[in-house]
Amino acid sequence: MKVIAYYKNQTKHILVLDACQEEINSEDFFQEIAGVYTNLEIMFIESLILPVRIIEALINLVDQYGQETFKIYTTTESLSQYLFELSIPNIQLHRLSQIRSENDSEALIKFSEEELRDLLTGIYQIHGYDFRNYQLENLRRTISQTMLRETALDFDSFKKKILQDHEVYQRLFLNLSINVTSFFRNPVLFKELREEVLPYLNSFPHLRIWSVGVASGEEAYSLAILLDELNMLEKSIIYATDFNAFVLQKAQNGFYALPPLRQAGENYRKSGGSKRLEEYFHVNPYYARIKPYIKKKVVFFHHNLTSDTIFNEFHLIICKNVLIYFNSQLQENVVNLFKQSLHRNGFLVLGRSENLFNRQDFIKYKAGFNVFKLFNQG
Repeated sequence: MKVIAYYKNQTKHILVLDACQEEINSEDFFQEIAGVYTNLEIMFIESLILPVRIIEALINLVDQYGQETFKIYTTTESLSQYLFELSIPNIQLHRLSQIRSENDSEALIKFSEEELRDLLTGIYQIHGYDFRNYQLENLRRTISQTMLRETALDFDSFKKKILQDHEVYQRLFLNLSINVTSFFRNPVLFKELREEVLPYLNSFPHLRIWSVGVASGEEAYSLAILLDELNMLEKSIIYATDFNAFVLQKAQNGFYALPPLRQAGENYRKSGGSKRLEEYFHVNPYYARIKPYIKKKVVFFHHNLTSDTIFNEFHLIICKNVLIYFNSQLQENVVNLFKQSLHRNGFLVLGRSENLFNRQDFIKYKAGFNVFKLFNQG
């Protein structure tokens, strides 16, 4: 993190670069905000997310100064949106270019399959992320939307931006890798885990669970809450992984907007929950933060299903709505990875629209649910 501070017209300005990860020199930031000023403005430059301490400091500054004398500026849509979710007012500074509507003519963004594959190969060679075995139509849709946001005149110029400008690539990467999630999404499945799968696994002295494609963490924390209500949390550890460092930091922060959390209360009750979902959070007027005893049982790791190897030996692997983005060969590779990462009596949970088709090494645990048990002959 780099911090630059200066005064102008009775206002203290603080510029913060590379604030995505909390480092030792982040103390420079806290030194600069100490004291009382007539006006204070903070600008976060190209930061996608902020660590916990800085989020808490911003809330204290909003309370201390009010919105008239304290302003926060951001240069990325992801950080601006994250702060708004936590009820922290901010002003996003847009790039100095004309913003085209995403409903513009598709004639502006046509490109061939060969051009798309060539772009994916370039991304892998230069940026190290392999999207070559993702479903092409999903990729085409996301890339087209990103081209419109970047006001690219044609595919060749867009490709050049992606391969040469890391900031443009980062914006595409976020669009390609962020999944929609919520607490206790698909409550019927969580009820099945509560009543059938986890009681079966309770015979083990220790439990290891892998939540794949964790996004902003709601699924992993939902599992921890469920385990707590079954008196299984203390002997369990949840490994939550994603290949997107931005969403991992967001999940590790454990901050969540209040309206969707309250909406998720109904799903929590449908899953068999008997308390109020808010009881598992410290709630203030800005946001809810997951309680430490829940948070400490979830550990977050960077893991890429397309390139990384066996992760551990797990009793339960949950991978919902991830395989649908892969082609058939990559799906096969990933399921083989899961098989090698499972305990011999372990379970694999997939999304509602995903399946294992004709594989003989997994059996469906119960009709109507995409819960599979590793099949061991003899």
